[in-house]
Amino acid sequence: MNRLFALLAVLALVATASITAQDGGKTSSDAPAPCDYLIVCADGLRASADEWAAHRKANGRNPKVVTLAEIAKAAEVDKAGMVEIKQHIETAAKAVSDPMTGFQVLLIGDCPNEDATSHDVKTEIPWFMTRQMDSNPTEQRRKRVTTDNFYADIDNDENNLPEFAIGRIPARTNEQVQLALKKVKAYEASGEGEWLRNLTFFAGEGRFGEQVDRMLEGLFTKFAEQTIDPKYTVRMTYANINSSYAYVPRLFSDKVIEEANAGALMLVYMGHGSYDRLDNMHVEKTRYPILLGDDVAKFNIPDGKLPVMLIVACQTGYMDHPQGSLCERICFTEKAPVAVVASSRDSHPYSNTLLQKALVGEIIANRRGTLGEAFMRAKRELILAEDPDRGQLEFMARFIIPKKDERDALNRSHISMYNLTGDPGLRLRYPSLQAEKMSDATWNDEKGFAHIKVHAPQYGADNKELVWECSVEVSRSKIPGELKTFAAADLASSDAKKVKAAEDAIAANHAISNTKRVATMKLTHIGVSKGGGIVEQHFEGKPEPALAPGDYILKLSARDSEGKAYGFTSLALTVKK
Repeated sequence: MNRLFALLAVLALVATASITAQDGGKTSSDAPAPCDYLIVCADGLRASADEWAAHRKANGRNPKVVTLAEIAKAAEVDKAGMVEIKQHIETAAKAVSDPMTGFQVLLIGDCPNEDATSHDVKTEIPWFMTRQMDSNPTEQRRKRVTTDNFYADIDNDENNLPEFAIGRIPARTNEQVQLALKKVKAYEASGEGEWLRNLTFFAGEGRFGEQVDRMLEGLFTKFAEQTIDPKYTVRMTYANINSSYAYVPRLFSDKVIEEANAGALMLVYMGHGSYDRLDNMHVEKTRYPILLGDDVAKFNIPDGKLPVMLIVACQTGYMDHPQGSLCERICFTEKAPVAVVASSRDSHPYSNTLLQKALVGEIIANRRGTLGEAFMRAKRELILAEDPDRGQLEFMARFIIPKKDERDALNRSHISMYNLTGDPGLRLRYPSLQAEKMSDATWNDEKGFAHIKVHAPQYGADNKELVWECSVEVSRSKIPGELKTFAAADLASSDAKKVKAAEDAIAANHAISNTKRVATMKLTHIGVSKGGGIVEQHFEGKPEPALAPGDYILKLSARDSEGKAYGFTSLALTVKK
């Protein structure tokens, strides 16, 4: 019946518009454009929701703010619940010709606690408790999955696919909303630079067993090597003492913060987690925290270089937990990541791997305009399986989950489980200077040559204002230096010298493993050609120091003389005898 009433209401609006036109009033072409950015807010947060709408309107969107009280009044009920909220959102979405690209929803209000029987309309917007169960292996500890995806699944099919982007600012006060908005504004106004090239990863041990853990590590290595464009700078800090990417255990959490504070396009964690923290690093019989809730206050990312954070772990998006969640703390910390994608309950490494690969790809390869669209499309990939690599990933997953229907069910639950704590309308930052390679490079004893085309007509015919930098790196799977040896047992020694020697070796190995640069190359500009608004730059250069024969990556970046525009690319470099 509710669907019938909604349909009749839409038909009535269409009829009214037709009659008005016949009577000499506004024609249908004069009608105001439909809302493309709907803010649903708790009643006590209207003032800050209006500020958010004003920001989006200044960016060219057509926003609308509606409170729970207004939804209740329109639905002729005393209190708006999930049904009325969804009906209101659905009506607004269907007024847009293509909701997937032309409509987004921001919820402003906290989630009620998991044991609540009702919600406070002044500060809370309920989220949906599905019939799906999470992935906790202990039956007694399994929980039903909570989600905001319910509001975005307007065709209500069995696959839970969202038809548009949705996100939430889980605030209880206007001050919290304003802080989150301040972060969004800082991010969207931030200057371009090297930080837009950085992808910062950190991880905990899987501890699913040696075979599965090795498979997960192999998946990440392949993902970083073959899937992420080599023009990006990938850094990894891994809480496995046997890895060259490990860091000093007692300083691991501080290292995570240090890496994040350098600024990055994305900050990604993979591993175990809980509602208020990430996992521990296990060394011998001692455990060292990777990131505690209190560590969030140590984020100090400057100048709006705030990464989008993806936490591929259990529970860190548990926003209905009575004590709050890790992603909420990040949301309301000013110089922490600008938004967080995280799981509301216990997740599974299979679906986690698919979602991580999809979201990173939507941002760095497909360069989606907003975070909401990138996240929505990543979730849809779990079911649609359009990734060319999906067949191989499914083949590997069969060793863990042999039955396809069980894998499909897991993916459906993870569409619900992962939610966006942040603004779906966040305008993702990309370099404005588009540098792309024309061909790869070869170098021998005589000279090197790089051929670059640059989409930068705004810099003049010969692009004299552009300043280029060039370095030579090995591939991500290679370690460009000799690793130091140490004994993990020395970390717990009573001998301070042994402890220091072991810690120094671990820190040195981390630096060696993450520093792929083996040479620099001073570029000599030898020519330029133009045509069709495209300027092609021609360079020569020679690596310093000299390189052994083999395959390398030539990484280039360019910026304008005022430091406002930035771009980067990479070429394959073959060094011959």
